[in-house]
Amino acid sequence: MTATVRTTVTLALSALIVLCGSGQAKASGPDDTAAEQLADRYAPVVRMQQSTSPCRGEQFRPTAVEGVLDSQEVALRGPWRPPDLIKTEPTAKDLGLGYPGHFLDFPGDPLRPGCDYADWSARIDANHPATVYAHVATDPAYPGELSLEYWFFYVFNDYNNTHEGDWESIQLVFDVATPEAALTTNPTAVGYSQHGGAERARWGDAKLELAGGTHPVVYPAAGSHANKYGQRLYLGRGSEGLGCDDTTRPQAGITPKVAYVPMADYVQEYPWLAFQGRWGERQRSFFDGPTGPNMKASWTAPIQDAENTWRDDSTVVPAGSLLGPSSTGVFCSAVATGSNLVRETLNHAWLLGLLIAVLVAVIWYVASRTRWTDADPLPARRRRAWGQTVTASVQLFRHRPALFGGFSAAFAVLGLITVSLARLQAERRDAPIDLGAPTEDATGFWASALALAVTIITIAAYTVLLAAVMRTLDQLDRGNPVTATAALRYVVDIRRPLARAATQYVVVLFVLTIFVATIPLAVYYAVSRAFAVQALVAEHLNGGTALRRSRRLVRRRWWRTAGPLALVVGLALAAGPITGIVLLLATDWSPVLVDVISSVIFAIAMPLAATAVAYLYFDRVATPPPSPAAGEPAGGPETYSRDGEQGVQVRADS
Repeated sequence: MTATVRTTVTLALSALIVLCGSGQAKASGPDDTAAEQLADRYAPVVRMQQSTSPCRGEQFRPTAVEGVLDSQEVALRGPWRPPDLIKTEPTAKDLGLGYPGHFLDFPGDPLRPGCDYADWSARIDANHPATVYAHVATDPAYPGELSLEYWFFYVFNDYNNTHEGDWESIQLVFDVATPEAALTTNPTAVGYSQHGGAERARWGDAKLELAGGTHPVVYPAAGSHANKYGQRLYLGRGSEGLGCDDTTRPQAGITPKVAYVPMADYVQEYPWLAFQGRWGERQRSFFDGPTGPNMKASWTAPIQDAENTWRDDSTVVPAGSLLGPSSTGVFCSAVATGSNLVRETLNHAWLLGLLIAVLVAVIWYVASRTRWTDADPLPARRRRAWGQTVTASVQLFRHRPALFGGFSAAFAVLGLITVSLARLQAERRDAPIDLGAPTEDATGFWASALALAVTIITIAAYTVLLAAVMRTLDQLDRGNPVTATAALRYVVDIRRPLARAATQYVVVLFVLTIFVATIPLAVYYAVSRAFAVQALVAEHLNGGTALRRSRRLVRRRWWRTAGPLALVVGLALAAGPITGIVLLLATDWSPVLVDVISSVIFAIAMPLAATAVAYLYFDRVATPPPSPAAGEPAGGPETYSRDGEQGVQVRADS
């Protein structure tokens, strides 16, 4: 007899029991006393994630089904379109009639949840303790083994695929045939449900945390409630779900009430376990409410299901990235953003199609409105379209791989120093607090100091890269020999004006971004002073004059400068993460390897971007300035000679 047939027969008998049974008297079989003792012995300890603020973070906990049913806020609806109302305030006995294809409708909109489900869950929790449902079962295909399952119900799944209702479970497997025998031994394996699959741990494995020697500690992920073994950020692919499960901020453990489900005739005590519909509003795709425990393969064939679906581990996101934006971090954000977009447009498919079409059209338009050919790297001082700046940068890198490879290596070293400090900061932030640990004020001071150091080194790394690449291109354009070492030495020589320009640039941007109203000014300032480093190096200016020179080069060409800058820098920043996302989806490579590949691409892309920005600067220098407004001085540059090199001095009125 197949599992499907067994399930159907079980449900039919269950419904008959509900109709013919008398009252809610607790069913008790010969094995139930030992099974209930077994359920109490291994009751899980649950560590939910912290809630950062109302309606943000984890808002739900394992909920008593009894608090959901008999509620004026719940309705039972039929399978028709539009779904017809069958009954409000459905009872457990109502659900015991089966109702295949029907669904429970909870108060709220799963596609736009707001605070509705969190508030409702809080009202239930105020009157009912956190509860898990324990069920001991055998498997006909494995007569010598026994399964103990704990089922968790949450009123809402606040993950990428938001939906009403969420059933999760953990399962313990014993290599004995009866509950009495199980009381004399330990489980052989444990499985934690995670989206469409489960993760296995052997009893005694290091990853399986136990409280009191017998109680498995469970870390439900924020929002998704996928059961995890520890405090990590987990990457989901395939049966692990698509996206990232976060268990890094656990609360203190709670021990939910164990509601024991009898091995036989369980529907007499829990009629809702005969319900064949969905525990949540019907929606399209993966926003649909789930079916209940009795409809799962693990209910009737628990050992078979464990053998077929359990895996040995989960993919953990590395702590921090190696260099540049982390591919795994971008993957997590991209999946969440994409899910939000799909959710918002689910009932308006044409809108999603329109948005995709507009995006493709914009990319095509931008790419077709520039020139990519006739992009010789030298001479540098000539006019170029932004597409030619990208092509020229690639050709220059290809013709001089050792030279620009040195810049990539130097940039990687500075980047790794930054990453090391960032990881140290994360370790201090996440370190457990004990009586011998530093005070909270001291910890906060060192965390702030490390954060400041990371920021300073990051800014310095980008500034040094821009200056060294600009020096190299300037010397190549003059026909002078140059090496990466010589360019970096030159950057050290001009460190003071360079530091002044970078400091003024960053401080002004910081001040302008403090208030939302001045953010547009920050964007304008960032673009108008974007060529300060290039002007300082090529024209031998001091820091303040270089910033003013950049402003004059961009004046009345702000939009024509902002677009290419955003594209060039955006492509460099996105190259590594996009490659990483493709590898994560198309391969089973570890996130660590993917992040290494992404970091290598980033280290190569940033010198290319710095070269493209230098070419954009030379294009602005070679382009005749627009005619000044009436009464405005021309303010053009004056040439001068310093150390045998031709330079440019900006007049005071600029």
